[in-house]
Amino acid sequence: TLIGLIGITLAFFSLGFFHPSFQYENQVEVQASVEDSYRIFTDESLAHEWLYGYKGYEILKGKPLIPGSRFLMKFDESGSSYEFIEELVAVKENEKFIFDMETDFFNGKVEVYFEGDNTTTTIKAFTTVEAHNLFYKSMFYILKNGMSERAQTQYVDLKELIERQRLIVND
Repeated sequence: TLIGLIGITLAFFSLGFFHPSFQYENQVEVQASVEDSYRIFTDESLAHEWLYGYKGYEILKGKPLIPGSRFLMKFDESGSSYEFIEELVAVKENEKFIFDMETDFFNGKVEVYFEGDNTTTTIKAFTTVEAHNLFYKSMFYILKNGMSERAQTQYVDLKELIERQRLIVND
């Protein structure tokens, strides 16, 4: 039994050792213009409608939509509060929104790109996660599919929000 437990423990930690970081991609097709899609994506007053548990942000440095700006992002899910620091790396209106994340458990980078025309937009997001220690590296590697699926669900919610908002504006 002891040898089995040691083997399982070593196998678990080897995941983090051999996979210190991981990446995943999400994509949605939106029936709205790139301009509408980007505007709604960056509208903080609508973020709670597609980011689960979003409660708001606090500006630590800079201003919204300005590269180099830092924000304390606040979330509350099922009674558990958590925060992370977001630093905008690159922003180009109607094209890209790239930011770094700093949490107690991992650092990440999220790159969101907008492509399309006046009727359809493709939103592509590329996320990279690197945990702080071997335990978290192993744990997050096991959870990466769930993290990707959760992000995809949020982007689908964003898609639906954009399409709803487009209909409201056009009516």
